[in-house]
Amino acid sequence: MGQGIAKSRFLRRWVGVSLLVLFSGVPCRADEVLTVSRATEVVKSDFESFYTGRENLVRLGIGVAGAGIIANTSIDRYLRDRYQEDLRSGDTDRVSKVFKVFGAAYVAAPVYLGAYGAGRMLRNPTMEEWAQKSARATVLGVPAVLGLMVALGADRPTDGGESHWKPFRGEHGASGHAFIGGVPFITGAMMAENVYVKAALYGASTLTALSRINDDKHYFSQAALGWYLAYLSSSVVDQGKDLREGRLHFAVSPVPNGWMVTVRKIF
Repeated sequence: MGQGIAKSRFLRRWVGVSLLVLFSGVPCRADEVLTVSRATEVVKSDFESFYTGRENLVRLGIGVAGAGIIANTSIDRYLRDRYQEDLRSGDTDRVSKVFKVFGAAYVAAPVYLGAYGAGRMLRNPTMEEWAQKSARATVLGVPAVLGLMVALGADRPTDGGESHWKPFRGEHGASGHAFIGGVPFITGAMMAENVYVKAALYGASTLTALSRINDDKHYFSQAALGWYLAYLSSSVVDQGKDLREGRLHFAVSPVPNGWMVTVRKIF
């Protein structure tokens, strides 16, 4: 339980830093006041849509119900045993070690901050948009993930722990790694226009969840629920308000015999 408390404290601190840096803008000038106000409005809208919006609550309920069916029957244990006995190998362990890293908050935070800063410096609206949306989706879903981890109260499969829900008697009802590792890829997939790129990114978004199953740290229902929360959070942000609304964006691109400057404004 102590590890879970430490994890939740770290996530809360990361959420605060992300909000301050990503949503308020790095420079502190008078013309940034509007940006801060706009960011507050956008984040508030995200939370209202996710936690009070009927459509999202129905989707969330369906996801939790589906996870409950798998967790509270023999399905989770069967899937776990089949994977560990028939599929896990040294090769899957090596791949898992790579993709587990994407689910660590201490990795996600600097990646988003770095991408956001690079996007601003390079005047690359796509990079900036991806960083902001990924951070917003993570901030948005963290309360739900932490709440369900404890409220559902399941154990890890390691050492024979049960997948059955025991409300408030455990802290593994949903996978935090699967959530954090899924958000950046799902966000990228929702932004992508090419169908093959979109499919590849959606596929990549499941790899952190699969790494937790491989390492025997989570049952299938727990990993799947973490990924599903990442999908719901990213969907709400993707369909919500744009932090870049009303701002001019400049991009410089190389072309034959020179450079091309494009200007874009989002209304």
